[in-house]
Amino acid sequence: MKDVLIITWHGIHELEIFPGLPDTGGQNIYVQNMAEKIHDQYDCRVTILNRGGFVHPYTERMREGSLKDPERELFVLHVNDGVDAFLRKEYLTGSLIQEGARRTVQQLSKEYRPDLIISHFWDGGLMGLFLCDYFGNVPHVWVPHEPVGMKKAPMDGIEFDRHSIFLREHYEDRIVKHADLIGSTSKLVEADVKRCYGGKIADKLIDIYPGVDTRRFTPLDSDCLPGQSIREDAEFLALPESLFERPHICEFGRTDSLKDKDKAVEVFAKVAKKIEDLDMFLNVDEKMEPEIAERIDEIIKENGLQKRVHVFSPEQLPQTGRGSHIFPDLLKTSRVFLTMSVMEGFGMAACEAAACGVPVVGTDQIPVVTDVLEPAGGGKVVPAKDVDAAAEAVLDILRKKEDDYCAMQKKAYEAVIPRFAWDTIMKGMFEQMEDKGIRLKLERKKNGNAEM
Repeated sequence: MKDVLIITWHGIHELEIFPGLPDTGGQNIYVQNMAEKIHDQYDCRVTILNRGGFVHPYTERMREGSLKDPERELFVLHVNDGVDAFLRKEYLTGSLIQEGARRTVQQLSKEYRPDLIISHFWDGGLMGLFLCDYFGNVPHVWVPHEPVGMKKAPMDGIEFDRHSIFLREHYEDRIVKHADLIGSTSKLVEADVKRCYGGKIADKLIDIYPGVDTRRFTPLDSDCLPGQSIREDAEFLALPESLFERPHICEFGRTDSLKDKDKAVEVFAKVAKKIEDLDMFLNVDEKMEPEIAERIDEIIKENGLQKRVHVFSPEQLPQTGRGSHIFPDLLKTSRVFLTMSVMEGFGMAACEAAACGVPVVGTDQIPVVTDVLEPAGGGKVVPAKDVDAAAEAVLDILRKKEDDYCAMQKKAYEAVIPRFAWDTIMKGMFEQMEDKGIRLKLERKKNGNAEM
C-alpha cells in the first residue's frame, strides 16, 4: 500500500484544524489523526481531500491547491467546486460534488492512483463513488459518522428541508449499495445503518471507532498544571495566570445548533448557584455562528456569570503549533466535562476528556457516554434537553468524596484507553478489512508496535 486517499469534503479541514468553526470539529480531528496514524504506521503517502475555493475565516489564506505536512508525506488537497464561498453541508448538492470530483481529477497527477479510498459523511461518500468510477477497481470504505436516520431522529418534519434530509436519503442509499465496506463509529451508528438499509448490509460493516491522540490527551502527572504551563497558557490568551488555577468544568465542541451549547451554560448557571468557587470554560465561534453566541451571552448576563464563564474562539484553541497545549490543559484540569449535544456519531470531545481522566456528564444521544463511560462508572447519562437532570449529575460528581472522585477518574480513563487509542483502532481496521476480503499489501514500520 503506497497511497491512501481520505475524503472529508465539507467543513474547513487544514493541517492546523480550528475546532468550533462551522461543520468543523470531531470528524476533522478524527480524519487528521487517522491520516497521521496510517502514514506513521504503514509508511505510505496519505492525501486528505477537502472542499476549497474560499478564504479561511481566521488565517485569511485562500484554500486552494495542496498543503504538505513538513514531517510526513501527508497532504491536504483543497479543490474548488465552482462556488467561491464556504457552503454549509446542508447546501451541498450531488451536482456540486460531481463537479468537485471532476476538478479533483484535473488537479491530481496522471500517474496518481490510490490503493485505498476512505470517505467520510454522505458528501465524502458520494465523492468517493465518483472517484472510484474514475480510478477503477479501488477499495472504498465509507464512514457515515451520523447516518441520515440518526440525523433526522431528533427533528420534526419541518426541519427536514433545512437539513437536506431527503437529498441525503437519496445519496446515502446509493453509497451503501456501492461502497465496499461501511465503517461504524459506534453501536448507535451500526444499529441505525442496519435499521435503514436492512440486515443485508451487515457483511459490509466494520468498526472504525474514533481514537484519541494520546500524545496530547493524558491525565495530569500531579494535582495541578506546572507553573510553566500556566504561564504559557496565560501569555498566549492574554489572561491572568490565576484563571488557570481555579476549579472549573468544560464544554468543548464545534458550534452547532444540535450541540446545545446554550443548554450547557444553563446547566452551569444552576450549578454555580450551589458552588461558588467554580468556573466554566467553553468554545464558541462568534464570527460564524453569531446567533448561538448571542444566546449564550444572554444567559451569561442574565445569571451574572460574566466573571465565571470564559468563552474561547476557535483561533484561541489551535490543534497544532504554539498554543496547541491549551485545550488539553483545560481538559486535564477540569473537574467535569459536560456535553448537552443531541446528535453525535460517537462523542469525540467526551472521549478525549475521559482519556485525561475527567468524569463526563452527557446526554443519552452520545454513544461514548451511553455505551462506554456510564457502564464503566466514568460518566453519567442524562436526558437530552434536561437542564435540571444535567445540573444534578454535575453536582453529584463535584460533591463526591475525594477517594470516590479519584475512583471515577480512573474508571473514565480505563474505559477509553487503550481501547480507543489510535494504534488499536487502525490495527483493528486493517484486520477487519482483510477478514472482509480486502487485502492490501501492508508493511508496518520496523519501529511500529506490530507486524502485519
